[in-house]
Amino acid sequence: MVGACINVAYSKDYKPVWTGNEPADFTTDIEILKTGHAAVTQKAALADAATGGAGDAKSQAETILENAAFILARALANHFKKTNNLDSLGKVDVTKSEIVQLRNQDLLDKTTAIRDLATAAQAEPGANGRGVTAARIAALTAAIDGFTGVMNNPRGQIVNRSTLLKEVDTDTAKLMEQIADLDDLVMQFDGTDAGKRFIEAWKRARIIVDNGGGHSTGGNTPPTPPPPTP
Repeated sequence: MVGACINVAYSKDYKPVWTGNEPADFTTDIEILKTGHAAVTQKAALADAATGGAGDAKSQAETILENAAFILARALANHFKKTNNLDSLGKVDVTKSEIVQLRNQDLLDKTTAIRDLATAAQAEPGANGRGVTAARIAALTAAIDGFTGVMNNPRGQIVNRSTLLKEVDTDTAKLMEQIADLDDLVMQFDGTDAGKRFIEAWKRARIIVDNGGGHSTGGNTPPTPPPPTP
């Protein structure tokens, strides 16, 4: 609604009505409103952007980590079974779903334990031929590092988005106060036909969303739109 009022005021049809004319405060106040509206719009866009990117990055890093850990865990399970290392086997004999169900720190702890067991077992006879290789260990290490770097990003983004949205609410309330003051000034452009058309166009823009009206619209009663022009 605020944007609609600004568009009306700055349109080629109505800008001449108020430019250089009384009440002079309208010129000042409409510019303040325009600047404030642009700032709020940009802040709202930032809030929207904060909901996706970081979460997507975390999801991708989590998937890479789960896959790398599962492949190496199964290679270790095969190795420990063949070497009769039942204690270590119990630590790595996991299914993919069991790994996927882990979240954040639990996932990090489990995958790190798998990596550490693989590092210790790599030099054992037959380990390399069963998939416990330096390349797979390096891949899991890289996945752990990647996930660690983004693990807390979505939380931070949620907090950031919440803060931005709160600011948007506060700033929007200020815009509503400003436009209510402008309602009183707009009414004073009734000395010409163009001014009267401007007043009616402003009222129509206010009706788009705002049913409360400003000081000049009489409390909670919305302004009455003019009859359609033939």
